[in-house]
Amino acid sequence: MAKLAHCNRLFIFGLGYVGQHLANALYKKGWHITGTTRNPEKLKPKLPSDWQILRFEDDKKISGLSSHLSSTTHLITTISAITGYDPVMRVHSEDLRRYTGWTGYISATSVYPTQENGFIDETVSAAPDTKRGLARLKAEQEWQGLCNAEIFRVAGIYGPGRNAILALLEGRAQIIEKTGQLSNRIHQEDITNIVIAAMAKPRALRIINLCDQEPAAQGDVIRYAAGLLGITPPEPIAFEMADLTPMARSFYTSKRKIRSIITGPELGVTLKYPNYRDGLKSLMESEKKFLSKNKPF
Repeated sequence: MAKLAHCNRLFIFGLGYVGQHLANALYKKGWHITGTTRNPEKLKPKLPSDWQILRFEDDKKISGLSSHLSSTTHLITTISAITGYDPVMRVHSEDLRRYTGWTGYISATSVYPTQENGFIDETVSAAPDTKRGLARLKAEQEWQGLCNAEIFRVAGIYGPGRNAILALLEGRAQIIEKTGQLSNRIHQEDITNIVIAAMAKPRALRIINLCDQEPAAQGDVIRYAAGLLGITPPEPIAFEMADLTPMARSFYTSKRKIRSIITGPELGVTLKYPNYRDGLKSLMESEKKFLSKNKPF
């Protein structure tokens, strides 16, 4: 992987799960970090004291953003268009228009169409069939049009503190059965590695799929996690009978298998966790403290 220059400065809209892990990895490489959150008071005590944390809420401008961006070398946003529009673009398009550094947008594989046969890679055109996917695609186009952004289309995210093992231990895990439903996942560490590799080998407007190499049914993942814990998995629930939010229901209505022809050939990234089994096995180690306090048997 090519080396990134010293004294780089990252501005990240949305210091959530993906944002914090990415920022922390770059901070350890000597980067200066500025990021946004809805509640700085709760977040600041958990982060390094020299990170600059700004408040950003939908439809409210960040005071002095142009000044922050003037020294920013890399900008990335993890804020989703869950309300049907991109909140950053809505209030800060003029500030972003003047920004000239590298830009990335964290999107989702929901922008792709349902495709029961074969794999979807970066050459397949986006054609979302849900409101969530349509909003994502519109946001992608805005970020590309204004900032020449690279687009990271991310599959189901898991990692420390966010995985099937904890869902089982906390009694939240369900097995929803829907014939033919398959989806990909991606470990948080692999997300970070791919984004950093793209920063080191930038290409404006590039589309990158962030996904593992083994699409699987949701139930297979829960059953495997239960096996690691030595417990009985929950009884399956038919999709038609499941009590799901509209967003969760949309996850099961789409059928797509994702792969990337960019992460390996162009970026030189080998996934640390190419399938959910490798990822979950590694999390048994990282979650030891939690497991010791919350044994299910």
